[in-house]
Amino acid sequence: MIEVKHLSFVYSPKTPFTTQALFDINLKIETGDFFGIIGSTGAGKSTLVSHFNALTKIQKNSGTVIVEDMDLSAKKVDLNKLRAKVGMVFQYPEHQLFADTVLADVMFGPKNIGLSGAEAEERAKRAIELVGLNYGEIAERSPFELSGGQKRRVALAGVIAMQPEILVLDEPTAGLDPRGKRDIMELVLRIKESCPTVIMISHNMDEIAEYCNKIAVLKHGRVMGVFSPRELFGSEELLNSCGVELPLVTEIAVKLNELGVNVDRSVLTEDELFEQLKKAVKDA
Repeated sequence: MIEVKHLSFVYSPKTPFTTQALFDINLKIETGDFFGIIGSTGAGKSTLVSHFNALTKIQKNSGTVIVEDMDLSAKKVDLNKLRAKVGMVFQYPEHQLFADTVLADVMFGPKNIGLSGAEAEERAKRAIELVGLNYGEIAERSPFELSGGQKRRVALAGVIAMQPEILVLDEPTAGLDPRGKRDIMELVLRIKESCPTVIMISHNMDEIAEYCNKIAVLKHGRVMGVFSPRELFGSEELLNSCGVELPLVTEIAVKLNELGVNVDRSVLTEDELFEQLKKAVKDA
């Protein structure tokens, strides 16, 4: 679905402010993946994913990105086709809202790729309902009158209305309370039923561990490796070398084990920890 080959990127090249953000990145993201990208601030995560729909252009002789059959290092790239295929949701997406009404905001993308008003409106209606909002109640309201959680859902609907095959999420739960975080991640799982490939940047290791099947670790602009959640979070050596913290639920399991409670130290989700605690109580 997406193949990154020897991708490097330099900010402000040939100036005193030159900064290299990416170094020889090689990655392969398959159809159906829930692909996590993690790393400390400044590791190059957002720079990397912004190449996937050509928001950041590939620099000359600096590698390539292939999205299905589209070579993004080519001289001419069909940006409408690419951006209909790869939907990008930035951190705090509600800050991107701009139209007078929710409907107009969600319709903007489909209309921009040439759909008729009727087709764009039908897509917008489906997208608004998919994100759990009532179309009849909300379509003609100003998006700026909505709650923070509703605004984020509207912003997501605007991307979903493009019917992308790949959804890229940059810190989708940033700034939300625990209930809001859970609601957004459940929404992402619903979206994944029709948009098979999801790529997620997150600093929340609990979300990464619970939802992702593969995790790429970036450090100082380099890929340290691509791992399954159990490979990464089950290896103290890997965690230390990559500079990655444990998910909170795994950290709790480790602490319980140290206190003499017989639970598996490799649990990754709340449900797994709960089952382990039930078993420990039963065996006690």
